[in-house]
Amino acid sequence: MRLDKHAVQALNKGMETAREAPVIAKTATRGRPPKLTAAMIVQATRSLLETSPSADVSFARVARHLSVPASSVYNYFANRDVLFAAVAADVFSSFAFTDPGDAAPWRQRLSAWLQELDRFIAKNPVAFRVMATSNQASPAWVHVRAPLLRVLRSLGFADRQLVLVHSWCEAQVVGLLLVETHAGRNRASAAAAPPVLPEDDDGSDARAELARRAHLPSVRREEIVKLGFDAVIATLERLSGEDAAPAERRQPGDADHAPGGT
Repeated sequence: MRLDKHAVQALNKGMETAREAPVIAKTATRGRPPKLTAAMIVQATRSLLETSPSADVSFARVARHLSVPASSVYNYFANRDVLFAAVAADVFSSFAFTDPGDAAPWRQRLSAWLQELDRFIAKNPVAFRVMATSNQASPAWVHVRAPLLRVLRSLGFADRQLVLVHSWCEAQVVGLLLVETHAGRNRASAAAAPPVLPEDDDGSDARAELARRAHLPSVRREEIVKLGFDAVIATLERLSGEDAAPAERRQPGDADHAPGGT
């Protein structure tokens, strides 16, 4: 069919308008929205978790973010725990760690894992929000932390002792990285803020606090993280008693008692 001059002009104008319009407008003009997929839901949820706590990310909010009915999300994920587990798998899929192996010294193996975890968390702080779902560690996080468990078992920790030491190590490492994710950004501005102290302070605490804050901008995140990681390794050295006989190993939680004490 031959188009007259006016028809050609109208067609060209419509094509220019389509090129200049946002992507959402172009899809809307086609009459059918793009097909929803599980991957789209996972990415939308991950995007929301980057700015909101997990408690605030509901199926309804995810659906609004995607401009679809909430029932559509349920077609792919039975509940929030299943969805968050899928998000965790997506987040931790980029965690790349090669264990040096059992033949390597345990300090080397643990240090390598700690450093890789630090690098990963610095790039993916959303990981903190998907480490656990319904008070249980997500399968993806269990896989990521497995090298820590292997190191502790190689040191001779077992049964309840293994659980105790593993829980302590995980709390120390994750807590340290979580605090430094926020504190590192606040140190520079904290130096200029006046300290808030009790009314009965005679001025000495205020001067000490001001002197402390003067050095805050020079303290680097890497320095604090290294101190924390070194403390974890030093504690494991003490608890495992590598130079002592097995019977002399100190058990985590044992109290220090003087001879004849209770």
